[in-house]
This record gives sequence, structure tokens and C-alpha cells, in this order.
Amino acid sequence: MSIRSKKNLFMIMLTGALVFGLSTVALAQNTPANTPINNTATLDYFVGGTQQAQVTSNTATFLVDNKIDLMVTTVDGAIVSVVPGTFAQVLTYSVTNNGNSAQDYVLSALNSATGAFGETETFDATGPAVYVDTNGDNVYTAADTDLYIDELGIGATINVFVVADIPLAQINDDVASYDLLAQTAMGSSPGAQGAPFLTDDAAAADDPAVVQLVFADGTGTADAARDGQFSSKDGYKVVTANLTAVKTTNVISDPFNLALNPKAIPGATVGYQVLVTNTGTVAADNVEVIDSVPANSSFLVGSISTVPAAGAVVSYSNDGGTTWVYGPVAGANGTDPAVTGVRVVFATVAGAATAQENFSVLID
Repeated sequence: MSIRSKKNLFMIMLTGALVFGLSTVALAQNTPANTPINNTATLDYFVGGTQQAQVTSNTATFLVDNKIDLMVTTVDGAIVSVVPGTFAQVLTYSVTNNGNSAQDYVLSALNSATGAFGETETFDATGPAVYVDTNGDNVYTAADTDLYIDELGIGATINVFVVADIPLAQINDDVASYDLLAQTAMGSSPGAQGAPFLTDDAAAADDPAVVQLVFADGTGTADAARDGQFSSKDGYKVVTANLTAVKTTNVISDPFNLALNPKAIPGATVGYQVLVTNTGTVAADNVEVIDSVPANSSFLVGSISTVPAAGAVVSYSNDGGTTWVYGPVAGANGTDPAVTGVRVVFATVAGAATAQENFSVLID
């Protein structure tokens, strides 16, 4: 072989290597699945110093296979605070298609045995459901009704919501967590959920004429690597008021001992106190204390007081609590026997705070 022929052969080999290298880079940039990659070579040569007609090789062709790769991420930066007895509480996740073909994704909310954000799991929310952010505003609304992700494009991301109700019985610091699992499914049919990919073609020989599946996903919170799915964990944490009420009584004075070691005899003044304590982490609003006037005693008009005084509304009943519109009238001894109960409504009792309601009666 002449030096020139060797040089031309080297150029052919170099051209093929460059084409191969370019193809490799394109694949790294997620060349769409089913894209045909075509490659030919040309041969130039001389015989006896005379250049001969160029020879063109056949076209080597293969189809780019389908790389199944996705990521599910928890969007909420911290565990979501919820109140007992509330409805449609929302956890927010995102699903990203890192593969090279538009795909559908089947979605599931899995009850987690471990708490989100390092918390301890204590309960399950009621009726968790999964909805796709249909209108793309990143906020769950009643308009978000899609139950699966339809035709998510290459490199695209969409938000997904887990929506559930919080039972009224839950207490402060209770935690319920959910792994959102996205399972890759067949795309190419807009408006219809594709069948999920359960296995890839890892065990099959490479077929250049067929688009084969390659699972390339990582490990999620509730799934394994290279299984065609991914998951991420989020959760609810109950924050609520926790109220206790303690009622105490003391004899203030009697007709004989006055205020010095008084006794509970007829004509004695007896005080009652209801101490409301909120050991929860959030305020309790519209806290209503209903305190009845006991038998064999009469309400001492003007004796009621509250702590705090601001924001407390006092009302009275003369019919056993059926209505609260009575206005007490003091008799000769300062009492109104018609008062059957006292009601105090505190506008709020903050977390780790107390409130008091006090009134006095005269023993008949």
C-alpha cells in the first residue's frame, strides 16, 4: 500500500471516529428515542499513481433506545403544619422527566412507615388522593383533576399534589407521611394513560432496529434504582391547641368570721375560678367557658372577672343555658337568684398561655 493510500485510510478511520464521537455526545444530551443514527464511510485510493473512483460504504443505522429516567422531589421545604379536623390538606411534589422520550407517569401516594423530615410517624391521614397540577400554577385547586401525568416532555417538570383530610382526634405533634411514587408509562397517546413499564430490556441483546428500554433512574425513598420509578417523601405535622380546664373554689368570707378563716355556712361568700391552660403550640380561638351557678346559692352581681380582661365577652342565662341574654339585677343582699349560669368567651388563648374566669355566689 502506498503512503498516500495509507494516509487516505487513516482519514477514513478518523472520520468514522469523529462521527462516533459526535453520536456519543448527542446521546449524552438525551437525543430523543427512536431517532435514527446513520453513518457511512467513503474510500479514496490510487492505483499506479492515478486516483480511482471514490467508494462509498453502506449506511450503518441504529435507533436511539428509550432511556427511562425520572426524578421525584419534595417541593415543601419543611413538614406541612395541619390542624385536626381540616380537609384537603396539601403536600407538594415535582416530577421531572430526565429521559429521552415523552412519557406518561402513573402516580401513587404510599403510606410511609417512617416520618418525613426526620419526624416520627404516628398516624395516617384520611382519603389521600393524588392530583396533577393541571393548569401549571403550582397551587392545588379544584381545577386540578388529572390523576396521572400525560405526555411529560423531555426535561420537563410538573408539580403533583397529595391531598388528604386530617382526623379530628389527632393531637399536637402527630405526624403522617407519604411517599409519592411515579411509575413511568408508555407515552405517545395524548389523553390516555399508557401502560406502565414494569421491566426493561437489560436481559435482551441489543437490536439496532428496535427501540429498547433502559431503566436509568436512581433510588427513591420507597423504590430501588433502575426500576422505572422514583419516589420522594413529604408529610403532615399536627399543630393545635391543647386546652385543659381546672375549676377551684374558696370561701371568701362568712357573716361571723368575716375574712379570717371563713367557713362555708349560709350567708358566706364563695368564689369560683376556672383556669384554662393551652399547652399546645398554636392559639385556640373563641374559647367558650360556661359556668353554672350551683344549687343552694345565688349569683353575686358584679363579682365576675376575667384574665385577660381584654377580648373577653361575658353573658348570663336565667333559663339553664338555653339563652344568654339575661341582665342580672342585684337584690338587697347584692345577689340575683335568677342567674343560672355565666358564659365567658375569650377571643383567643395563645399557645403555652392561660385564661381565667372568676365569679362569686352567696350560700343560701
